[in-house]
Amino acid sequence: MTNKIALRTVEEFMSDYVPVYQPIYPLFLGKSAQYAQEVGKREFRRVQAVGDIRGDIITPKDTHIKSIAVMEGKKAYKSYFRANQFILSQFQDRQGVEEVVAQVLDEHQIHADELLLSGEGTSGSDVLNNGLYWSADPNYTLETQISSISATDRARLVYAALQASLSKAKQLSGSKVVMLYGSTTKGVYNSLLASSDKALKTALNEAADAGTSFIEIPDSPTPGSAEGWIVANTDQVKLHYNSLPQLMNQGNNEEKMHLWFNFIQGSMMLECLAKNAVIRQPVTYA
Repeated sequence: MTNKIALRTVEEFMSDYVPVYQPIYPLFLGKSAQYAQEVGKREFRRVQAVGDIRGDIITPKDTHIKSIAVMEGKKAYKSYFRANQFILSQFQDRQGVEEVVAQVLDEHQIHADELLLSGEGTSGSDVLNNGLYWSADPNYTLETQISSISATDRARLVYAALQASLSKAKQLSGSKVVMLYGSTTKGVYNSLLASSDKALKTALNEAADAGTSFIEIPDSPTPGSAEGWIVANTDQVKLHYNSLPQLMNQGNNEEKMHLWFNFIQGSMMLECLAKNAVIRQPVTYA
């Protein structure tokens, strides 16, 4: 055989692996639930108060206290996996094998963000699992599209629209992350305000409440050629998943004289725990 470099264990490799692509999904791991690696559908109860839930004044003559109505619904998380394998002949040079493994994992990191954003759907009505960009969650808010933002003083118009989104998001306690998507929107975010030499991103960060951050979503996981932003409250959402992108196991097949590396990643679902926990504002530009 040629180069007999000893392979590191899966644990050793994964502990040192740093993705080239910076994924978005880790932002939502703080409040998350991981499930066993089983394919299937999980259903959860969702109970919430409905109608007028404010208390009534009680007088000395009252003989009963106002009742609160409760509605029980269900939410479903579809658990499934994607997997593939890299095989290398024992007669091939093993130099660089870890670089190939890392490249596969980098691509899976992008795919994980695609799952988080789109839920493998094309609208809120056909998602496999609710996400950031497409969602059928009743607590998810999809705003009416802001149409044809003119090129004149565009940064100021985007600033005003973003402040409107943040104003609605402020009604919930918790840390917020504003995710800008689309090449034009990100370009405006990095441009200067016409009335000053201050960048729009600087003005937004200066005006934002503590606990609010801004990020730019890469083009790769963004559905289509969409433009706009998403305001997500990381304390008011819950990420359901069963396996993050990983090198699951590896081995040496003496019978077939090759090395093998198995990769796996699971589905994800982002649950909105309160109304307006996620607000998406689509925009178009003139």
